[in-house]
Amino acid sequence: MFKYPSLKTSNVSPSSLLFIPDASKPGSDNLYPTDLLPHPSAPVSSALQRPPVAPALAYPTLSRHPQGAPPPTLQHISNDRYRTPSQESARIIRDRAVEDRVPDLKTVLLPRDCLPRFLSIAALNTVRNRETCGLLLGKDQNGKFIVTVLLIPRQHSTSDTCTMDEEELVMQFTEERALITLGWIHTHPSQSCFMSSVDLHTHSGFQRMLPESFAVVLLRSSFGIFRLTDPPGLQTILACDAKEAFHPHPDLPIYTDADKGHVQMKDLALEIVDLR
Repeated sequence: MFKYPSLKTSNVSPSSLLFIPDASKPGSDNLYPTDLLPHPSAPVSSALQRPPVAPALAYPTLSRHPQGAPPPTLQHISNDRYRTPSQESARIIRDRAVEDRVPDLKTVLLPRDCLPRFLSIAALNTVRNRETCGLLLGKDQNGKFIVTVLLIPRQHSTSDTCTMDEEELVMQFTEERALITLGWIHTHPSQSCFMSSVDLHTHSGFQRMLPESFAVVLLRSSFGIFRLTDPPGLQTILACDAKEAFHPHPDLPIYTDADKGHVQMKDLALEIVDLR
């Protein structure tokens, strides 16, 4: 039976992943209108659906987050407790000419339209400055992992945390469909494109179980696909016993860009399942 990773209780409170229901809409299990979610078999629109009044976000503007430091307008945020000095230098950029320090990672294929479709699902939360999270599920086919399902679990969130609710529903779904959790995806509605300390601890549970696991951080117009370095990132995070949710880590290359290595985006079919 597949067991989902969870944060060590000594590290962070149970905000590992993922939306606080709107109290003005009692009795509704699904926050989002049904016409907002793209049907799995429907063609993907060239423009992401945004809430009324807001302009549509065209898919071509969703680009890989620039290498190195965030844009100047996001690089230094006053009293930013979510990105510490150690996290500014924690990310390393992999050179394709340099051999990966972690051998034998299987290739993971990620459907290219997963990101804009998830961004459209998260649009209402984003304008409310709340994070949204999903799980990337798939199968091992011909020696490669292929993401086939974007699962949106029941969840509650704030501007900088997401917590998955009723995990038994997720476990039941993955077991019935014989799927593997290959990664997870979440938005940063008001932060830049980086892995916070909460994100790092969340991902360590996934990567400890499956070395190929990856995390997608999605902004309104850019994204990053990350994994912990191994070594030293995975070992550093697993050994961390800090009790505060947001905290600094040693000045080491803790995480890196997974899409410069074993994760590849391809034009593949994607099914979206919303459990909320």
